[in-house]
Amino acid sequence: MSRKLIGLLLAAGVLLLLSVASATGRVLPLHAQEVARIAHLGTDGTVWLTDADGEDAERLTELDGFSSLDWSADGKRLLLVSGGPLAGAPGEIYVLDVEGRETVKVGDGYAPVWSADGGHILYVSNFTPSEEGTEQSLLRHDLESGTDQELRSQRWVSGLWPIQRVQYSADEQLIAVYVAGLELEGQIVIVDSEGSLVWEVPDFVYSDASFDWSSDTQELVYRDSGQPFMGGEEPSLKIVRPDTQEIRKSFDEAGFWPRWSPDGERIAALLWAEGGGFQVMLVDARAGELTLLSEEVFGDLWNSELRWSPDGSSLLFTSVEEEQGSVHVMGLDGGVNSIAEGDNPMVRWSPDGDHIAMAVGEGEEREIFVMGADGSGLQKVADGWMPAWRPVTEAEPGPARVCGLPLIGSAGMAVLALTSLRARGRRHEEQGELRSDDGEAAL
Repeated sequence: MSRKLIGLLLAAGVLLLLSVASATGRVLPLHAQEVARIAHLGTDGTVWLTDADGEDAERLTELDGFSSLDWSADGKRLLLVSGGPLAGAPGEIYVLDVEGRETVKVGDGYAPVWSADGGHILYVSNFTPSEEGTEQSLLRHDLESGTDQELRSQRWVSGLWPIQRVQYSADEQLIAVYVAGLELEGQIVIVDSEGSLVWEVPDFVYSDASFDWSSDTQELVYRDSGQPFMGGEEPSLKIVRPDTQEIRKSFDEAGFWPRWSPDGERIAALLWAEGGGFQVMLVDARAGELTLLSEEVFGDLWNSELRWSPDGSSLLFTSVEEEQGSVHVMGLDGGVNSIAEGDNPMVRWSPDGDHIAMAVGEGEEREIFVMGADGSGLQKVADGWMPAWRPVTEAEPGPARVCGLPLIGSAGMAVLALTSLRARGRRHEEQGELRSDDGEAAL
């Protein structure tokens, strides 16, 4: 067989293998995904970003004294807050560009939330109590122009207590404003996206953590505190439509900290039990039925939190019993797996639901750990608290590579292969002519 024919066969074979690899994606690896990263606060309120394996920690801004942080949906910016009513100091709000390491003050206030597209921030002005009552403003800050729009300024409810939390509905057409009250029990005021009053919910609501918007509708769930000490109704869990002021469903099981599932089909809450413990309850939000109540009773309702996994298949929650904090994961069938322990645990799901970040401790002793969703592989990654996983965004797929070189599409490969064959043929012809001139046999 001639060398020319062998070369053609080898080139054709390489072309075939590369085409199959490109088409199936099973032979040649793509770019490795970016390592998961976690933003968190240091014990002194500094802002840090670290890999989920505890490597490559870096401080993001020289400013400190922050008390909360929240990622924009695209994972490019952090919303930072210092001060506020609970801190006993005027609140200040900043936005940190993580890649550019630039920190810009947004305004004086607190309780900020991102819009879904990250284009603006909703927040409230600082609160200064007085005997006559105090007005507070609900503001929208446009990040592109750097300007504020005052949506509404009024004496919210009595005016003697501050706004504690604001939350957008799923479509951002409505805003729930929770105003604190005596012994935590406050009220919810609903306004539209331009600040016009829609509804002052007539019920007392236990705390700012006792309500939540549905992920796919304009329905709101909240825990009505009732008026049992005045001979009135017992507490209940209610699903309402603020735009029509319709109470769609009221449950006698008055669960605390209600949270909608990601698909909007279920509501999870913690039901108080004798002795101060709790059971985990699940409600079918569409049918309006209680579907599950955990058999196990967990300790200390008042120091617990509840979070759905990103895919809605399980619940992550904490409990405290005999001064020992515990972390649990419960499936939709009621099966519970206790996965970790620590003082005052604060827990967060990773975006893919495969891992959990946990902050434990108090003051200068706070530490952050990462583990698998089943509790495996627990390792410390940083000193600090308030861990926040960086959102995963869709990245443009890079080309497949062989030995570090990019792999192009089959059409491009065909062109390169044919070009290579033609060049080889020309070289052989030239070599043949030269060798003929020297009296040697041409190949």
